[in-house]
Amino acid sequence: MTVRRTVLGLEAADRILQNNRTRHAALLERMQEPNRWFTGPWLCKTYQAECQRTRDMIAEAMISRHLLETITEVFGYPIKQESFRRLLSAESLASVPKALTKGPTLNLLAESSPPRPLVIGVSPEVIELLQDWNVPPQVFASLRKMLPERQLKAARLMIALKRVSFHYAQLLATLTPASQLVDPSRPRKKFVGVTADELAIMETEFDVLNDEFLFCASLRGIWALELIAARLDLDRMMENARVVRHLARDFPEQLARFQTILDTPAGQEALPSQPAKTGRTHFVF
Repeated sequence: MTVRRTVLGLEAADRILQNNRTRHAALLERMQEPNRWFTGPWLCKTYQAECQRTRDMIAEAMISRHLLETITEVFGYPIKQESFRRLLSAESLASVPKALTKGPTLNLLAESSPPRPLVIGVSPEVIELLQDWNVPPQVFASLRKMLPERQLKAARLMIALKRVSFHYAQLLATLTPASQLVDPSRPRKKFVGVTADELAIMETEFDVLNDEFLFCASLRGIWALELIAARLDLDRMMENARVVRHLARDFPEQLARFQTILDTPAGQEALPSQPAKTGRTHFVF
C-alpha cells in the first residue's frame, strides 16, 4: 500500500508540474542532497558575502523611498499654508500625487489562499514560482526540510536575489530556525569553528535581513513610480514663476532643497552617504 501511494504521489506530482509548464517534473524523483555539506569556514564566508549583497540591494531599493520621504518632508511646510494652497489652486496645480503629501507606500494588501497539498514535500506555490527557472534537484531537497510557509519565503528570496542554486538553498536551510523545519527535533549539524550560540545569532540576523529585503523588493517598483509622479508634479511647480516667487519669499530653504532634488537627473539619485550628480538649473524670480 505504501509503494502504491508513493507511485500515485509521483504521478500526481508529474501531472501538476506538466500542467504548470515547468521543467521540474523529472527533478522531484531525484531530489536528494549531496553528502558534502558546508564546512564551518565556508559557511561563515558564504553567510557574510550573501548578507553584504543583500544589504547592498536593500540600500539601492531604499533610494527612491528616501527621496520620496525627503520631498514629502520639505513639501509639508508650505502646503500647510492657506496662501500657498490658494496659489496652487489658482495656477491649476492643486491636484498633487498622494506620494507628494503622504509619502511612499509602506504596506501592501496581503493575499491569502487556502493551503494546498504538498507535492512530495514541496509546496505547489513554490513549484509554480520556480517554474521558469533552471532549478537543480538538490534545491528541492533543501526546501522540503522546511515548513511550507518557510519554503515560500525561501523561493521568493532565491528569485528576487537571482540565487536559485543549491548552495544558496542549503544556506537557507542551514539557517532556518528549528521551529520552521518539518522535523524540529532532528539534531542540527555542527560546524567546526562555529558555536551553537554563533549559529543562533546568524539565524536571527539572516532572517531579519531577508525580511527587510523582501519588504523592499515588494515595494521597490511602487516607490519608483511614486517618485516619478512626485518629481513630475514638483517640476511643474518649479516651472511656474508665481509659485517660485512665493517659495523664494516665504520658504527659501524649501525652495533650495526642491532645486537640489530636481537638479539630480532621474535614475541617478545616490545613496544618502554618496554625492549625487547635478545637471539642471531652475531660476528664482
